[in-house]
Amino acid sequence: MSDYKEMHRQYHTAYKNTHWDLCSKAKKDKSIKATIKENKKTFKKQFGIPKYPMMADIFDWAEEDRAEPNSRTPFSAEVRVVKDVVYKTVDGQDLVMDLYFPKEQKHNAPVVMDIPGGGWMIHNRPRRDGYARLYAKMGAVVAVIDHRLCPDVFFPENLHDCIDAYNFLVDNAEKYDINPNDITVTGDSSGGHLSACVGCAASSEEYVKKLGLPSLKTKPANLIFISGAFSFEVMYRIPLTNTLIVRYFSGQKSRKAYRNWEFYKESIPYNYINKDYPECYNNGGMTDILCFGEAKRFAKMLTAAGVKNEYSVGKNLRNSDHCYVLRLPFAPARRDMIKIMKWYCDRQAERGVDLTEGYKAVEEFLTNYKERVKVID
Repeated sequence: MSDYKEMHRQYHTAYKNTHWDLCSKAKKDKSIKATIKENKKTFKKQFGIPKYPMMADIFDWAEEDRAEPNSRTPFSAEVRVVKDVVYKTVDGQDLVMDLYFPKEQKHNAPVVMDIPGGGWMIHNRPRRDGYARLYAKMGAVVAVIDHRLCPDVFFPENLHDCIDAYNFLVDNAEKYDINPNDITVTGDSSGGHLSACVGCAASSEEYVKKLGLPSLKTKPANLIFISGAFSFEVMYRIPLTNTLIVRYFSGQKSRKAYRNWEFYKESIPYNYINKDYPECYNNGGMTDILCFGEAKRFAKMLTAAGVKNEYSVGKNLRNSDHCYVLRLPFAPARRDMIKIMKWYCDRQAERGVDLTEGYKAVEEFLTNYKERVKVID
């Protein structure tokens, strides 16, 4: 069984056991059943939506479709994984991260913290296994994190978790032999949004105070976005966006209510880009209906603010959709993933960290993917 399959099996077995334990108790105890029913009723009355978001199932299906192929890398034996590291406990819930260590980790290693996407509604930590291993092979220690999900919480509570995860890495720098001043934050889709918001928190005290966030203990070295969902105004071009997504993210019943929401400005990171924003790489897809044009738009605003950045837009008509670079079986995805890895390698070189050897191994794998995967199979 592949590392990914084992991780994913354990992850979902635990989830299902928790779910069925609750259902079993509800059948036996009428008070529990009544409480669950009342909670659903109260939630719908307050927010005008069902407690369980329909889009969570859609996101889950889409993520699972691409997860296993992405995990098929030749780097399993070269990367040590420590799963379920608790970085925070809130309301009795442990929030965890998976840590990926290079086989021959260098002292004071750079860090990549990945915030997986999932519409702010589902966890995808095991499904970023392949992405994490690419960075780990290059020489970075990688932390793939969970955060609290919407609508159990609304923004900015999930962002609060991401900052706590970042600060956990800083606090444990000596334990893990990592450089607390060389942490790159990356994320895809909703994770890209939260990564961009981490950038806002790192560069604007006003942003931190308005949202009641903890301060980051160091400034992120870089940010890397994959199909970042930066603006709900962009997503509003799609029918039912407010009903299916924005309500669950914000708790606001209508588009008008969202625009009048106290955190409306802060929920769109465009509004807080300034000259102190971390250096960024932004990848988007030409046929991404959710985030069409966001990569270029974000890059223009960064450039106007005087922030160093690069961006790329996948232009393959069939394979440049939302988060396309995470679909490694497709050549356009691998080609643009190489650009991301090269950009990260170059930024590390500027900081005096040589990841050339690891990068060449990653580049060779992505370039000769079909041949290397046959060997793995």
